[in-house]
Amino acid sequence: MKIFFIGGRDVFSVGGIENWMLHLSTALAARGHDVTVCCESGHDGLRFHQDVRVLYFKAPRSKYLCKMLASWRATRRALAEGCDLIHYNVWPSAVWSPLAERKGVRTILMGHGFEWKRSKYNGVQQWMLRLCEARAARRHKHIVLCSREQTDWYIRHYACEGKAVTIPSAVDLPAPASVACGPGGDRAEHSPKIPTLLYMGRISPEKNVDLLIRAFSQVCAGQALKARLLIAGSLDESAAYGRKIKAMMDRYEEVEYLGEVFGAEKDALLRRTDLFCLPSSIEGLSIALLEAAAYRIPVIASDIPSNREALGDAALWVKPEDGDSLVNALGQALAALSPEAVPHIPDVLSVRASLARNAARAFERVAADFTWERSAALYDAYIRSL
Repeated sequence: MKIFFIGGRDVFSVGGIENWMLHLSTALAARGHDVTVCCESGHDGLRFHQDVRVLYFKAPRSKYLCKMLASWRATRRALAEGCDLIHYNVWPSAVWSPLAERKGVRTILMGHGFEWKRSKYNGVQQWMLRLCEARAARRHKHIVLCSREQTDWYIRHYACEGKAVTIPSAVDLPAPASVACGPGGDRAEHSPKIPTLLYMGRISPEKNVDLLIRAFSQVCAGQALKARLLIAGSLDESAAYGRKIKAMMDRYEEVEYLGEVFGAEKDALLRRTDLFCLPSSIEGLSIALLEAAAYRIPVIASDIPSNREALGDAALWVKPEDGDSLVNALGQALAALSPEAVPHIPDVLSVRASLARNAARAFERVAADFTWERSAALYDAYIRSL
């Protein structure tokens, strides 16, 4: 089948949509499909990744026009080449799907999260975004969503019963040499003398990175703990929130910003991480959270439906946007992981055992339900059934 994926930035950049397109397209190509991925860009271009063709379409940098104009050009290219299926990521790129359908080409609308819930939008903008989402959901015949939470929402609010399916976000399991055994396991030989806490993902208001930095600093100061917080991800210093986070990281020497990490660098970072934290208010289905679990890293995360969908009970859960809850969880975990902790004290042993148990259970959950091999198989079966 000749498939075009449309909607998203460069697939070799950090981002949930980009990660999804790159890995799913690669897995589908390995299954024999002819796959092209179309990216928004500042230039026109072409490159190949394994058996996947990656096309770049130049579009203005306007956040309102870039996606729609790049998707327009990509749709025309797909129809000119005679494709069988166009997969549109999120509704702004899917506004051109009627053109494809009039040519007899099947289209899929993909939802990656509730964009209208993001705090960067005011009330009017959120209302408009939700209205557009609802219209797109009701118009499209075939809808794929990356979490069960989203699918249930679409069915409940947009009458999508029978046409909306869940194909979850996923990860590649690391090679055995890259996997540790949780606190006190093989990871210890790679760890620094002080425990390392990691946040990885987009740095934006709904991720609550500012809350994490404050809670971490409060724990270190209040308990006289030595630890470090590493933050990896894209940071827009031209935005108010980006400037705020940059100033906070500069203020605390135990907090270090790594920028975007890829490939071997990300692998090395995860192998040296003792604790992962995702304190976000909203998520689609976090790939960073799944990656941490795949490396058997104990997780502290906000107790929201999509995070629970990913890890079940295999994490230390905190109330969303609750600083005290986060301070308490970080305090317990970092104190137990600290080299200064007395290992035979019952509280320390209990917390360490709980972290290790959660890490092992989270890994088993990801290995069973959230690998790209499984998601590609679900997607392949779905498109063949259309």
